[in-house]
Amino acid sequence: MTDWSGAEYAERSALQRAAVTDALGALSVHPGMRVVDIGCGDGYLTRALAARAPGGLVVGLDASPRMIATAHAAASPGAAGPVFAVADARDLPVAPGFDLVVSFNALHWVPEQQRALAAIGAVLKPGGVAVVQMVCAGGRASVESTAMTVCSRERWSRWFEGFAAPFVHVEPDVYRDLAAEEGLVQEDRTVSDLNWDFGSRDAFLRWCAMGMTAWTDRLPPGARDDFVAELVAAYEPVAGRAGLFRYTQMRATLRRD
Repeated sequence: MTDWSGAEYAERSALQRAAVTDALGALSVHPGMRVVDIGCGDGYLTRALAARAPGGLVVGLDASPRMIATAHAAASPGAAGPVFAVADARDLPVAPGFDLVVSFNALHWVPEQQRALAAIGAVLKPGGVAVVQMVCAGGRASVESTAMTVCSRERWSRWFEGFAAPFVHVEPDVYRDLAAEEGLVQEDRTVSDLNWDFGSRDAFLRWCAMGMTAWTDRLPPGARDDFVAELVAAYEPVAGRAGLFRYTQMRATLRRD
């Protein structure tokens, strides 16, 4: 699993912050609830959930040790708040009985979706709810699939022998069926075609440099900026202009039988 830089994420995550703020307004969270946040990153959402659930238990989990370190560092000294831990989304280290599981813009980095859904089902209590938001399959190339095309080019291929895509963009109907196999009934789903304007090519480059570490970590340090620049150049015809990011997002509400 990729170990993203929590400090860079906190600095460059305006897109993720906006998506989380939008999603938070639709979540029903109340005092005493037990909540798991999968792919919690620097803990921004997890802390907001804990503020809404005093007397409960809110756990933020992320596979990146640097993300969890950033989440711990942002905690207020002596204040009650969420618990953070390094964890794999395919094997959640918490006991069953949670009311709510949330995951925003993280689980498309877990190719084994069936295992992630099984883990979610295992920690929810009967009647518990999971709200999952992720980049899904759409009608155009994604920035991640563009990265796979770039890394196969002659200049880069020697560093990517045997490299498997570190993401999956599921078809929404397939996701519903995968969830059903794990006892999770889809109660609601939206699929949205979204844009985010970074304002400039340079800003988009910086964001990609943070988010594409699954690729750039395989490269010599001196080549990483060149790879990101080539990726951004390859993606611009897809987006339509410099600095524009286009993606298809699914948000699904699942209830455990």
